[in-house]
Amino acid sequence: MADAYRLLQSGGSDTLARFCSDNKVKVEDVWVPLQLLCPRRAKNDTPVPVSPATAILLLEHTSGRLVTRRGDILAHIPLLFTDEHNLSLPPSAVPEDCTVFVRASKSMTKKRMIKGMHILHRPITSEQAVAEGSALVVAEETQPAQKRTRTSTRSGTQTETIVGDTEAAARRRKAKAEMGARFEEYLQKALEESRGGRGAHGGVIMKETMANLLRVRDAAPLHFVMRGKPQTSIHVKDLAWNIPDWRVLYRVFRRGGAADGASKTTYNDAARLIAVFMIDNVLIRREPMRACLQPAGRVWSVVDSDLLSAVPRLAEKGYRIVLLDHYPSLHHGNETALETKLHPIAELCRQYFSCDVTVVISTMSCISAAHRREGMPFILPYSGLWQFFVVQLNGGLRPDAESLLVGESLGGVECSRADALSQGRRDAEFARNCGLRYMDREGLKKETLLS
Repeated sequence: MADAYRLLQSGGSDTLARFCSDNKVKVEDVWVPLQLLCPRRAKNDTPVPVSPATAILLLEHTSGRLVTRRGDILAHIPLLFTDEHNLSLPPSAVPEDCTVFVRASKSMTKKRMIKGMHILHRPITSEQAVAEGSALVVAEETQPAQKRTRTSTRSGTQTETIVGDTEAAARRRKAKAEMGARFEEYLQKALEESRGGRGAHGGVIMKETMANLLRVRDAAPLHFVMRGKPQTSIHVKDLAWNIPDWRVLYRVFRRGGAADGASKTTYNDAARLIAVFMIDNVLIRREPMRACLQPAGRVWSVVDSDLLSAVPRLAEKGYRIVLLDHYPSLHHGNETALETKLHPIAELCRQYFSCDVTVVISTMSCISAAHRREGMPFILPYSGLWQFFVVQLNGGLRPDAESLLVGESLGGVECSRADALSQGRRDAEFARNCGLRYMDREGLKKETLLS
């Protein structure tokens, strides 16, 4: 890849078009500093979105080295809720000994530079930008989604993930907002009809009912359990679970059953090699409610005992074992719901794993997240839960290329609307958003047990 470049300095407040003309270079061949893309009068900590198709790189001042791969750029700029595909960087987050440059386009020709600003001249093609990782391949604007195949560097296993473009994401947000509006309209109409819509008393009941529903919808996760009192931990069958964030439950199960207090620091387990396992339908299968009501009924069972045998082998190779999942029912659940979800996980870790196991769970409701911006990143397949784990629970260490995520199998899934919402596709897209290798159970057993 072409690493040759030169820095050009602006002599005044010229436009980018004038600057390129004076220096006899093409606009498409220059890279402008990130701060030049900030909106006028915006603060230095305002995030600047960079689309996947726009090339971006980082220049290290001391060594003069160019960092082109987006994942490596994020290693220099640790941020929460951002990944290679959803890149949004505030200029204030860039270290002082580095500069982030974005490849210019014709739409930037009227951007006005300040005196002394450095512009990087580095002519490369779009294909070279994709190959080096500074830009990503995106779906065509006319297609709501398309498949992309990724091959594991170790096993050769191929998996398909869905890549949605900006237009498709906007349509999904609009549809979700319309669905919420229709629900509230339907509820108001039903309440009016039940009371005949007459009299002040009926109107008061309707308003109070709506207010209660909205209050519950906007409440923090586990509000029925914590009863409005902020807590840093919660006990389920005498077992302490950490609440490092109001959207997250977290616990480390130590080998040999050693106690790990809820208030202990979490940075001791930081690692760059991480193996993530989705919990439901990958490690454990939850039995139907009617089976649980039977005398001595089994609440859960192991999905694949051979898969559990692969876990200690990964731990021996230096992987940090992380069990991760999203349980939106816990947001508005009570103590019984909490016990039903968490106790099987605790039994799994205590009975089947001889190594340290970290459990990270999102408790954010999908409905509540649609009305709370800070909650949506913690809805899978968005990567907020993973980013929180990396920054807050893994000492800020980003995983290397050999880290992996084991999810539900994609085998036999077609691209219909129903299949697109399946757990396998959700897990695969979640892995892509987190920058992790995606594998199903069979792929991991083939790579680990037969190696």
